[in-house]
Amino acid sequence: MANILVVEDEPLLLQQVAALLGKAGHTVVTAGDGGEALKVMGMEGGGPGANLEVIILDVMLPNVNAYMVLDKMKAHPTARSIPVILLTGYTELRDVFQQFPNVKVFLAKPFEPKRLLNALADVLSALKGRAEG
Repeated sequence: MANILVVEDEPLLLQQVAALLGKAGHTVVTAGDGGEALKVMGMEGGGPGANLEVIILDVMLPNVNAYMVLDKMKAHPTARSIPVILLTGYTELRDVFQQFPNVKVFLAKPFEPKRLLNALADVLSALKGRAEG
């Protein structure tokens, strides 16, 4: 199972996604906005970063949005390789995020829990294949 950071500013959705992933056996760390996510990753605040395998990231966040988080990740030697699953109600933004190679999946809100679990399984399978290859 994987260490996953879930970044979502809607508390109920954050709680639901964390519970879903926890029930599936994953270790979940949560953040309510992009600034908090950067701290969890050890990219701001001076603390050590969590050992993350996948990030599930809402696009529209207060203060530091997904674009800003991905831009900082792109410049960071460790973070730039962490695969990201984007969650958004704004499907027209998909093209904006094509420039970030670590964005692997783009899920439109609302989404079925099974779609998120399937997308996560695909990302983890690709990670495992890359590690073995």
